[in-house]
Amino acid sequence: MIPAPSEWSHMTVNRSMPLKLPLLVAAMCASLAGALLVFPTSAVAAGPSWYVQGGSAAGGSGAVDSPFGSLAEAEAASAPGDTIVVLPSPKVLDGGIELKPGQRLVGEGPSVTAGAVVAPQLTNTTDRLDGDAVRLADGTTVQNLRITGARRGAVYGLDVTEVLVEGNDVAGQNTSCTPGFLIPAFIGPTNVPGIGIPVGGGLQNGWAGIMIDVTERQGVTATIADNLVRDADCGDGIDIRTAGSASADVTVRGNDVRSLKQGPDFKSVLAIGMQASDTSELTAIVHDNTQSDLGDPEELNFILAGSNSEGVYVNGVGPSRMHVTITENIYTNDKGVGNFSANGLEVVTMGSGSDVSVVVRDSHFSGSPGDLVEHGALGTDARMEMLLERVTVERSAGFGDTKILPFNNGDCVVAGSLGARNDVSLVVRDSVLRDCSNNGLSIGSNVVNGTGASGRIVVEVDNTQITGNRGGNLSVRNFTKLDELVVKVQRSNLAGSSSFGSSIADVSIEDFGRTTRSTIDLGGGALGSVGQNCVVGGLLAANVVRYKVAAKNTWWGRPGGPGLLRTLALGGLLNTGSALASAPAHCR
Repeated sequence: MIPAPSEWSHMTVNRSMPLKLPLLVAAMCASLAGALLVFPTSAVAAGPSWYVQGGSAAGGSGAVDSPFGSLAEAEAASAPGDTIVVLPSPKVLDGGIELKPGQRLVGEGPSVTAGAVVAPQLTNTTDRLDGDAVRLADGTTVQNLRITGARRGAVYGLDVTEVLVEGNDVAGQNTSCTPGFLIPAFIGPTNVPGIGIPVGGGLQNGWAGIMIDVTERQGVTATIADNLVRDADCGDGIDIRTAGSASADVTVRGNDVRSLKQGPDFKSVLAIGMQASDTSELTAIVHDNTQSDLGDPEELNFILAGSNSEGVYVNGVGPSRMHVTITENIYTNDKGVGNFSANGLEVVTMGSGSDVSVVVRDSHFSGSPGDLVEHGALGTDARMEMLLERVTVERSAGFGDTKILPFNNGDCVVAGSLGARNDVSLVVRDSVLRDCSNNGLSIGSNVVNGTGASGRIVVEVDNTQITGNRGGNLSVRNFTKLDELVVKVQRSNLAGSSSFGSSIADVSIEDFGRTTRSTIDLGGGALGSVGQNCVVGGLLAANVVRYKVAAKNTWWGRPGGPGLLRTLALGGLLNTGSALASAPAHCR
C-alpha cells in the first residue's frame, strides 16, 4: 500500500539499496578533482605512467619526453593499474582505447570543459571497439579528455564497477547513428475512456556519449561527473541501463548536456536517460546537472514535427526497481524546439510490476513544448512515488490542449495511471507551477493497458503557487474505473488561470468513469487540510463532477465565498463553507 500523504514528510529513497562505500569514496574524489582547473601529471596516483600525444613521431618509449604517438601503443604497453596520460596536442588520437582494470586515462593540462584551446584529444572513427573511443574496465578513471566525433560512444562500460568518468568534453558522438537506448513499445492514452494509441516498436534513441550498461553484475557503482556533452546530431547525452538481475548505484553530478539532435532515423533523444528492466535495480543520485537546447533548432513546434526530447528520463520496465534523487537540476528550452512530447523530466513505467520512486528538490524546468514534468504509470501493477519540493516549473511553450490526449498538452506537471492496478502518488511542496500552456497540475486515470481498475491515486499539495496557467491550475479527471482517489491541498495559491485549455476552472475535479472511494480535502475535510487556498479566476472558480469535495477556509476572491455562477457541481458536492474574508499572505 502507498503511505498516506501525511506520512511522506521526509520522503526519500530509503527503500533503495544502501550506497556502497566505493561510490561514496569516488564521489568525494570527484568533488575534489572537479574543483581543479588544471590536471597535471603530479595529480595522477603513484604508479607506472605512460604518455601519449597526437602527432608524436613513431617509436616513442612512452616517457613524458618521448610519448607514444598512438593509443594502440599505449594500450599495448600498459598493464592493469597503470596510468595513461594524454598530452595536449592539436592532433587527435584515433582508434579508441580499451582500458585494463584499475587504469587511469587522464588528460594533462587545463580543464577541457573550460575551453582549453590545445587539449588532450582522442576519438575513434574506426570499427574497433564497436566505434567507442574509450572502453571502461573495473576501477578505471577517464578524466579531462576532449573526445570528439566518435563513431559510436565517447565512453562506454558494460558490467564494470567503481568507474569514474569526470571532467571530459564530449562532442559529436555516434556519427554512425547506431541505435542505443530503447523505450519499449507501449499504449498511450486518449481522452476517450479505455481507448489508447499503440506505439509499436517503442521509441528508439541513438547511442549516448557516455553510457553504462549493467546486465549481469550486482552492486555495481559508477560516477559520471562534471562532463560537457554537446553538439551531437544522432546521439543521447548520458545513459544508464540495468537489466536481468543486475543492480547498480550511480551518481550523475555536475554535467552540462546541450545541443543534441534526435537524428533522422530515431524517435527520441535523451539528455540523461535511466532505465531498469527485468528484475534489475537502479539507484541514482542526479545532482547539479543542466540540460538545454535539445532538438533541431530549425524544426517546427507542432504535434507531428520536431524531436521527442527529454531532459531527464526515468523508465521502469517490468518488475524492476528504480530509486532516483534529483537535486539542483536545471532544464531549459528557451528556443521552444521539440514536438508536443518534448519534456523536461519524464518518469514512466511500462510492462507489469515496476516500482519507481523519484525525489526532486531545488530544481527548475522551463520552456518545453510538451509537459514539463510527467509522472505516469503506462503499464500495469506499478507502484510510483514522486516528491517535488522547492521546484519551479514554468512557461511550457506548446500550443496547449490537444483535445484528444490527457498527456503532452503543455501542462506544468502531469501525473496519473494509464493501466490496471497501478498505485501512483505525488507530493508537491513549497513549489511554483506557473504560466504553462495548459494546466498547472493535472492528475488523471484512464485504463488503456490491462483490464480492471486503476489502483490508488494519492496527491498532496502544500504551500505551492499554481497560478496563471492557460488551462486550469488544478485538474483531476478519471475516465474509467478507479479504486481510490485521495487529494489533499492546503496553503496554496490556485488563482488566475485563463481556462482556455482542457479545464474551464481554476480547480476542476471530475469523474467521468467510476471511482469506488474518494477523499478530496481542499480545506476542512477528512484529511485534515487547513484550507487557506485561493481559488480566483478562470471561467469558473471551481468545477466538480460526481465527486464530493471539501473546500472550506478558502479565499474565493471576495468575502463570503464564491459569487453567483462561479462554481459548478454536477452530480457531486462542493462544500465552500467558512470562506475566508481576505486573501492569505501567500496569495497576494
